Amino acid sequence: MKHRKWIVLVVMAAALLSGCGEEPAETVYQHLEAAVELEQPFEEQQEPLQAAELKENELFEQIIALGVNDMEEISELADEALASIASRLAMIETEKESIERSYAEFELIKPAEDEVEDEQLRSLLAELIAAMDKRYEHYQKLYEAYVTAAKEDEALFTMLKQEELTMEELQAQIDTVNASYEVVSKEKEQFNQYTDEYNEKKRLFYETAELEVQFE
Repeated sequence: MKHRKWIVLVVMAAALLSGCGEEPAETVYQHLEAAVELEQPFEEQQEPLQAAELKENELFEQIIALGVNDMEEISELADEALASIASRLAMIETEKESIERSYAEFELIKPAEDEVEDEQLRSLLAELIAAMDKRYEHYQKLYEAYVTAAKEDEALFTMLKQEELTMEELQAQIDTVNASYEVVSKEKEQFNQYTDEYNEKKRLFYETAELEVQFE
């Protein structure tokens, strides 16, 4: 889910500025770079989220290895997992807020599309906007799928604390959890695809505008 970051080293070439107008060109540049910065909290959530997921998997394995006579320990481990899930859900909200703020900043470039006079640059800008809109759309789907899956995790670990739990009930919930994360995986793939497409459109836009950029 990484969103490539660029540092702009020089301003647009004078020829293009005179062709499309300095104000819309500068507006696009400023908002694109500001949008990248606003996604930093999104980036910062990725490793903690993965660590929490791994921890919960380990806790699940520990619980499954215990017997019915170990309900006190099972309950403690399940509570630890539930706390981890709550932490993940909080991280996801931080992630979503970051994406929302970044997209709101990005949308500020849209009025500039009609003001850019250079035809090739205007076409690239339209493609860049379309790619980001798709990326944002699929992030919303990814967010919803992830929250749903996390809620199913909560149901699973809550269920594990029940002494009367049957193997049939447990397996059914495990199947539900697995199915939920298959949806997450699918939506993540789509989100990553549009992130790559957006990054490529942005690179082409910068090149056409004769910006020298350094990739991080």
